[in-house]
Amino acid sequence: MTTYGGGHWTPDSVGSPTGWYDSAFKCDSCQRLNIGTTHNGQHPTHPSDTGQTRNWWDQNQPDEWSPSFVKGQHYPDVPDHVARPASEAHKCRSINALMSSILMARAVIESIAKDHGITAGNLFKKIDAMHGAGLIDAFAKETAHTIRVFGNDMAHGDFTVDVDASDADGVLTFLDHIIRGVYQSKAELQRLKDSAAARAAAQNH
Repeated sequence: MTTYGGGHWTPDSVGSPTGWYDSAFKCDSCQRLNIGTTHNGQHPTHPSDTGQTRNWWDQNQPDEWSPSFVKGQHYPDVPDHVARPASEAHKCRSINALMSSILMARAVIESIAKDHGITAGNLFKKIDAMHGAGLIDAFAKETAHTIRVFGNDMAHGDFTVDVDASDADGVLTFLDHIIRGVYQSKAELQRLKDSAAARAAAQNH
């Protein structure tokens, strides 16, 4: 990001020592503009001066960007109807929509079960059925139940207890663990087996 022009200082109230300092930045890759913002009591002596603005941001980092940087996740070897909502869970987290990210992760667990023909009962029973069918191991079962518990209240309209970033990060980390175990590791192993078989066949000719 490169600063683009001067900045703008907006005090929290008339005479307030704290406020918002905003500047435009140009993306070095796509050349489009973003607004970088910080909230404190510091800003250049002349906020709109281009040189002072550039020097100030060389020594400080924006607290927020607008538009927000939305980042999903790529899931090779995963069916689209599982990969898309899993990626969306990560996108929600990237813009601090923490409850939404956890709710999406919970829904992905259920989608994985349904993708393997496990449709009966509530999510608790579906997770146990995945373990009983050998689809997930004991650790993944515990992980899936933890994600289920985190999302249960919100899934039923109860939002009285807040979640924080570490909660959402933990849920997504273990969601990815389950996805890798159910889909990606098996696909990678199959490719390795196919490669080994091809090598053996070539040596026998």
